[in-house]
Amino acid sequence: MVRLGLELRAALAETLGAAAAMPSMISAAIAGRAGDNPDWLLATLGVLAASLIVGGFALAACERWLFARLLPARPPEATRAARISRLIARAILMAIAVAAFYTAALAAAFLLASHHAAGRVTLLIGLQSFGILLLLRIVLTAVLSPGNAGIRMLDLDEASAVSLYRWLLATGAVAAVTVALHEWLDAMDLDPGGHRLLAILSVGVTCLMLSGVAVAHRGALGRLVAGPDADGDNGYRRMVQRLWLPLLLLYFAVAFVVSTGRLLLEREAAIGLVAAPVLAGLIWAAAYGALVLVIDRLLLPRLDSSSRQTRRSEDLARAEEAAGELPDREAVQAQAAAEAVEAEGRRSPYRNLLDHGATILSAVIALGYVLSRWGIDPRDKSSLVGNLFEIGVVIFLAYMSYRAVELTIDRQLHRERGQPGERSDEIEIGGPGQSRLSTLLPIFRHFLLITIVVIGGMIVLSHLGIDIAPLFAGAGVVGLAVGFGSQALIRDIFSGAFFLIDDAFRKGEYIDLGSVKGTVEKISIRSMQLRHHNGPLNTVPFGEIKHVKNFSRDWAVMKLAFRVTYETDVEKMRKLIKKFGESLMQHPDYGPKFLQPVKSQGVTALEDSAMIVRVKFMTRPGDQFELRKVVYSGIRDLCEANGIHFAHREVTVRVAQDPSDPRHFTDAEKQAIAGAVRPLLEQAPVKDPLVEAAESR
Repeated sequence: MVRLGLELRAALAETLGAAAAMPSMISAAIAGRAGDNPDWLLATLGVLAASLIVGGFALAACERWLFARLLPARPPEATRAARISRLIARAILMAIAVAAFYTAALAAAFLLASHHAAGRVTLLIGLQSFGILLLLRIVLTAVLSPGNAGIRMLDLDEASAVSLYRWLLATGAVAAVTVALHEWLDAMDLDPGGHRLLAILSVGVTCLMLSGVAVAHRGALGRLVAGPDADGDNGYRRMVQRLWLPLLLLYFAVAFVVSTGRLLLEREAAIGLVAAPVLAGLIWAAAYGALVLVIDRLLLPRLDSSSRQTRRSEDLARAEEAAGELPDREAVQAQAAAEAVEAEGRRSPYRNLLDHGATILSAVIALGYVLSRWGIDPRDKSSLVGNLFEIGVVIFLAYMSYRAVELTIDRQLHRERGQPGERSDEIEIGGPGQSRLSTLLPIFRHFLLITIVVIGGMIVLSHLGIDIAPLFAGAGVVGLAVGFGSQALIRDIFSGAFFLIDDAFRKGEYIDLGSVKGTVEKISIRSMQLRHHNGPLNTVPFGEIKHVKNFSRDWAVMKLAFRVTYETDVEKMRKLIKKFGESLMQHPDYGPKFLQPVKSQGVTALEDSAMIVRVKFMTRPGDQFELRKVVYSGIRDLCEANGIHFAHREVTVRVAQDPSDPRHFTDAEKQAIAGAVRPLLEQAPVKDPLVEAAESR
């Protein structure tokens, strides 16, 4: 470190010493190359100015003619691919105009220039520097699109775009002039100390100008760096917006110090460190635009483009004409636009994922450029940065795979489950569950995501130099130990796998396991959770399930019993119930819910004071409870309208009294004796098991 400091001090002293003698050395160099033409430098500058004027006229004329013929004015482009394509076409036409500039400028230079060697070198250096400035103009025009907001890709307002364009172009012009002076001094064989001083001044001026651009446009640049506010203002955006400007200014300061040190020590990679962030930003924009063009043109062509909407509207119009109808053009176009927007909306999550990946890849490319300017090769596998670069690639691929799997399965789950709120409040037990695919997909999703994470982690560990073979061997030993020590866990896992393969239950279905029953709310790898209809949540390991009774499959039969008096005409009642069942089948709301109409099963039991009549009907699982209320209410109205009376349970209490007994019971005592038999009325009758089996048929 001390030796480096001494070298820097000696180089700085030499550079400052050369700076004092710079004017005299330049005058001597000019006079030494004068020959028989002492005013060769002024003549060369005049020829350079004339050549630039001629080339400028050729550039303006060529751009105007090309834009008018090949790039006419159009309405603002709706799609990103169309805007990027127009930007690329504009850049190509501007490059052709630059070629015309060089052709005209070189022709004028060769016609006007003398045979003076130093003059020709000076002329070529000047034209080369101006050409670099024109190329920078093409890049800035493509990225910032000043004066053409309709095709601008960056989220910038018109004033910010124009101001950034002018400031960056002016900074580029200063840098181009200083680079030209540096090359000219080198061609004049002047003292290297003067070259170094001019280069240091060039780097310093560039640092100051770029810092001024960043500070003056901190609001617009902060929005670009932080990205679009898609999810609202969050901590990440606030942190980026606060830190990007201080970090950039710190980078410019460090780059100036490092560039100055390298220039003094005459080391490589001294030029370009300061402008690296700006060029990296331009590289990021170009790479992102190219990737977006690939996405929108090849991978996921947009479905809402004007051309596709036009083709769809023409197809709809032809279909209406084929059906013998006169198509309404406005209605057809509106329908085509609505269908295109809906189709593109279904595809937009995948496009957002690819756009996110394109942003990351573009940032990696820009970062690689900055590292290369600092003399670090990210492709060198022997260096730490090279290994980190490969690890970053693996992590990026794993992340994109993870998000793609997650997005695909979640969208499929959303389609399978339908819109929320479809389950009726009338469904108490046995409502329709989810599809088999929606039951299996969450488990498959977890398996795939864990697999991606494990494989990505193993590859990263291998790139870090860690031998992963012992990890696999250790995992095998651990798995064997777990297999012997956790037989119940293995039993639960395999039992659950076979239950799911057999499609014994699905999420949302009401099942009875014997000891517990409820709606399946969650299925994991070893257990499931059942929500009882009264509220409790039960967790049941799969290995403890002996049998499954599913109340949510195919159909459900509801049997309703009611009591009528012995005077009831059973045949009349059967016909009335049959007619009532047919009327319910024609009901617009309740009819579609019946799989079989309400039918009378006749008298199923005789009691002391009533006949037990039963009806039944078949519905989809879960609808029987809503229809039960409708059937009970309808039968009550039906019986009332047709003079059929319901029987109530009653017990006749007769108090037998011996005439010779002198006791006489009062009315209160008789009511007390009658009240003593009330528990008999409230007690449910005990049924014969054979009768219950017959009623269940």
